[in-house]
Amino acid sequence: LKTLEDEGLKRLIVVIDEVRAGSSWMDLLASSMEGALLGGYRFDKYLSKKGTPPKVACITGKRLTQEIKQEMTGLERLFTWVNRARDLLNEPPSVMNPVSLAESLVSMGKSAGLKVDVWDEKRLQKEKMNAILAVGSGSAHPPRLVIGEYRRRSSKAHLILVGKGVTFDTGGYCLKPADAQIGMKYDMGGAAAAFCAACAIREAKLDINLTVMVPLCENAISSTAYKTTDIIVTRSGKSVQVDNTDAEGRLILADALSLAAEKRPNWLIDVATLTGACVVALGEDIAGIMGQDRSLIEIVRDSGLAMGELFWELPLHLPYSEQLKAEIADVKNIGKRWGGAITGGLFLKEFVPDEIPWVHADIAGPAVKEDPLGHLGKGAKGFGVKTLYETAKRLSKGTMK
Repeated sequence: LKTLEDEGLKRLIVVIDEVRAGSSWMDLLASSMEGALLGGYRFDKYLSKKGTPPKVACITGKRLTQEIKQEMTGLERLFTWVNRARDLLNEPPSVMNPVSLAESLVSMGKSAGLKVDVWDEKRLQKEKMNAILAVGSGSAHPPRLVIGEYRRRSSKAHLILVGKGVTFDTGGYCLKPADAQIGMKYDMGGAAAAFCAACAIREAKLDINLTVMVPLCENAISSTAYKTTDIIVTRSGKSVQVDNTDAEGRLILADALSLAAEKRPNWLIDVATLTGACVVALGEDIAGIMGQDRSLIEIVRDSGLAMGELFWELPLHLPYSEQLKAEIADVKNIGKRWGGAITGGLFLKEFVPDEIPWVHADIAGPAVKEDPLGHLGKGAKGFGVKTLYETAKRLSKGTMK
């Protein structure tokens, strides 16, 4: 579509013929819709001259039954939420801070039918969410925790999604170099993916109980910012020694995961732009995945593959936990340079009881990638929305009714 737009063409006609293509008709239609809706996405609100993507029309000899029309409506709804996640991420950090993002999520959640609650800094303090408060302490924009809920009387199964929402990450006192700060507005990619997936799940009325939790902070520098060697007593009661203020995402996730675990969900999935080490290991197109439940890992991985989002499993190699031991606290927030994606996952594991099926997805590569990825243009990709939606869909078809 971008090529056609550059050439000045206004209309694209797609002929769908399953006999010649050797694929199912519905798969071809879904691919065409995804290409049109996601490939035609533009974030141009700040441009003085706005382009117009070509219109796409599909021609087929197949009769559009009511079932097919419902499927098309569902796909359009899902792809719309992917684009809404992209909108959130593409906004500049001067616009999208923890407070304004929370307001946007409340509006989006309510429009989808979610019950949404926001914990401000006073509520966070009351609830002992000290890691979230510490990371947000250097910013003029206080942290928030947004919680969305969707309940079905027909299901006993409960899925909780947790998404990291750092609206801009300077690195704190462990300051990132200038080049490394480019793209740090995307450090809330996990929050956008988790929340927009929850909205899509609610609109589709999937037969599953759902909670989404997104801690929102800005990791900034000031006289009140948290510092290296600080000790934080998290909601779980475990103390964390801060060895690096740029390993902040795992800190806010620690409090959110502890809160989620208290609800004893059947499945717990967190998604985060957590580590550059994961990008080093897997590149910019593939997300890392790890966890403590084989079945859930496979469902998330297979859901991603079905939706065109790639995940590769990394081991939660327990001997690496030795790197996280601290002398005057229960754990420190960073290990050695090597295997950083794994030690990031092992840190999070400290806050999830072994009996809870839990998966951690590190989407730092595909969520932050500035260059085009397939039919997706430059900027935010909305990576993870489709996978989380498909995962919930598959879990909802399980036996826990």
